[in-house]
Order: sequence, then structure tokens, then C-alpha cells
Amino acid sequence: MEVGLLMVFQNFMDRATDHEVYERDIHLASLAEPLGFDTLGAVEHHFFNYAMAPDNMQFLSYMAAKTSRIGLLTGAVILPWNNPLRVVEKMIMLDHLSNGRALFGIGRGLAKREYDRFGISMNEARDRFDESAELILRSLESGVVEGDGAYYKQMRTEVRPRPHATFKDRFYCVAMSSDSVPVCARLGGKMMSFAQKPWEQMAGHFNTYRTMFQDFHGRPAPSPVCVDFMCCDESGDRAEELAREHMANYYLTVMEHYDMAGDHFKNMKGYGDYATNAEILRDTGMADAANGFVDINTWGTPQQILDKLEKRKESLGDFDLTVQVSYGGMSLENAESSMRLFAEKVLPEVRGWRKAA
Repeated sequence: MEVGLLMVFQNFMDRATDHEVYERDIHLASLAEPLGFDTLGAVEHHFFNYAMAPDNMQFLSYMAAKTSRIGLLTGAVILPWNNPLRVVEKMIMLDHLSNGRALFGIGRGLAKREYDRFGISMNEARDRFDESAELILRSLESGVVEGDGAYYKQMRTEVRPRPHATFKDRFYCVAMSSDSVPVCARLGGKMMSFAQKPWEQMAGHFNTYRTMFQDFHGRPAPSPVCVDFMCCDESGDRAEELAREHMANYYLTVMEHYDMAGDHFKNMKGYGDYATNAEILRDTGMADAANGFVDINTWGTPQQILDKLEKRKESLGDFDLTVQVSYGGMSLENAESSMRLFAEKVLPEVRGWRKAA
């Protein structure tokens, strides 16, 4: 099992300055390599304190100079919000600066209020994503960007520097819905799924991806990635107390940022699963939904976390894990303590799972 750290740069309720948030999360990110994590990633979000990460490629270029081993993952570049030519240039440059450690992750985005500010209709998101992904992946291999699609018309342009190496085995794709799984499999991406329901209920989601990947490419799919919020403490009670507070805090910001209980998804192409989930959320109520969200994420003593991951492996098969440690107002002290304990007592055990496989 490979284990990564994902940075979200959340300024919960504006309790700190934005600069203080970056100081906090850059400090935590700088611990990922010495503590033994395999990958360091960053999300892309704009305009709100939910996640202040407008350019994850720029952040990872900064971290490339501070690291020497760890993989650097865009988790993810939201393709409809970005010019494909610029994405190709910046990913190739990141790969040169990191000496081949760049990992290219993509997604299509879910927040209407971000789409609105970019002046892009969410009804175009699926088609924009599909067209952009094909263009970018082709160009990352050839170093030549050329397109004549419905949304992206690009005269033939050779980028410099030229590609450092192939991205074919360094490509990730967020696939949270049934609409996204076939696209991820067809493109040859390593599937990333964020915690959204009990993981055992995701078995079909993961198995569909594996089957489709095998059908498209004639080889087994890479291990999918589960993306969790994590809180680790020697005291199970304290770990639960922190998780119930800060993971629930984060969940409420998710509901606000994405308007997850709204009815706008039902009129948007490619977001059918979210329309269904919005109806369920309205019936369940926010407080119960927040507690349910906490339940499905990764928290507890090191042994409790290992037991939960082992149980998940029984349901899902092999998977990789990416964790987030700074969220929902979690203090730097608590986030760092959790990360260090997890690295000391959980990472060595799950690495043994990888060796056994």
C-alpha cells in the first residue's frame, strides 16, 4: 500500500490569516517526506476559505525544491477551469524541476459557485473535461499541443522544455460518481475516490473500475486510492473527540461550498449521482449526515486505524491511501501529533501489506 498526504489549505471560519494557514500547511507538507509518506498532493480550489489552493502545480514546484524522493501529486487539476496548453507546460516543467517525481491527477469539479466565477456552465463540465483530458494526455507524451474540439481550439504548438518522461504510469483521475468511472478507466487513470459513504458500499464502484480498466487496456488496474480525513492519537477517546469536532466541521463546509443539498444537480449533465445524494441528504438532516461522514473516515488509535483499514481491504481489495490531517479548525499541534503517530505506528504496518502483495 502506498500512502500519501493531501493538502487542502482550509481557513475554517477565517480563524487565522491566509498567510498563517499557508505557514501551517507548508510546515505539515514539509514533514511528509522525512516521515516516510510516498506522495504529497494538493487540491485545486478557488475564491473561498473552503480550500485556498488556486494553483497546485505552483505549490508542488515549491515543494519540489524542498524534497528529493516523494511523489508530487496534483490532486487534482480541475480541467474545465484551466487552459490545456498551460496545463501541459506547467506539468512538464514540474516534472523537470522534480526530476521525474510529478504525478498528474485530474478532476472535473463540483462547486457551482466556482464554475460561476469562471463564467463556465456546469452543464459543459463533462464535455469540457473529456475533450481537455484527451488533448492534455496526448500532449504530455508528444510535447506537441494541437486541438480542434468544440471547446479547445489550439494551433499546433511545441512546448519547451520538452517532456521529461512519460506520464502513462503517473496519471490519476478523481472518479466519485458512476459517470466518472468509465472515463477514468478509459483514460488509463489510477482512480481516486474521496470518502463519501461507508467504504464497503463502494465495493461495486471499485470493482467496476477494475473490470473496465482491464477491458480497455488488457492489463490489471493499478490499486485505486481512498482519500480520507485522518486523526490518530494514543487515546481512542481523544481521537474520536477530535474527529467528531473537526471532521464534522469540515463536512459542514463541504455542504456549504458545494450546496450539496441543493436541487441544481438534477438539471446538470453528468451529475445524476449527486442529485440523488442531495435528496438523501435533505431527508437525513445535516447533523446525522455529519456524524455519518466522521464514521467513514480514518481515526482512532494506531491499532484501531489498522483494524479499520484491514476491514476495508477485505471489502474493496487492494487500495492505496491518501490522508488529510489539517482541516476543520484542527490546530497545528494536533495535526502534527496525529501525522507523526500515524507515520510511526501505522505506516510500517501497511507497508508490510504492500510487501506481502
